[in-house]
Amino acid sequence: MPLLTIVPPMPGAERRFKPFRDFVHTCGWETEFVRLEMTGRKPPFGSTTLFPQVDAQTSGKIVMGFSLGALYAHLGALRARHLILGSISPFFLEDEDEPERWMVSYCAGNADTPADILVGALEDAQMHRRAEAIRDFYRHHTYTVVAGAEHELWHAHYLQAIKTSLDRLKPQS
Repeated sequence: MPLLTIVPPMPGAERRFKPFRDFVHTCGWETEFVRLEMTGRKPPFGSTTLFPQVDAQTSGKIVMGFSLGALYAHLGALRARHLILGSISPFFLEDEDEPERWMVSYCAGNADTPADILVGALEDAQMHRRAEAIRDFYRHHTYTVVAGAEHELWHAHYLQAIKTSLDRLKPQS
């Protein structure tokens, strides 16, 4: 079975992702989670120590992240085979309306990695601006505005959009 490597938004999020992991298994994929080492209960704005942790665990793999997990995957999984970035958090250097953010440009990712970018149709304008900028950054990409979805991975249309990506990426036998 093919393997999907999931970048969680925070350490310990694996329990919250159990329904998603179960869904991915029904799509014919195995899952694993990137192990994040961080202190505190909120994102480590100002520190880039997470990104090399992600890179070390994702080289050559198909990697998926949602929200903060998508941001970590975009900036960290620089040697991944393929990225699925769902509703990437707008906490980059360019997101000046966010007081707390990383002082790292969204252009610090690897533009040569193929990527599927998804954003919920009902998410706010800032989320759409960042998703569009990320879309334009990647040289090889698909871009999906998920109908009827807010910032919610569990939305039926969001899950269907991810299944579409997984079906396309599944090795042909």
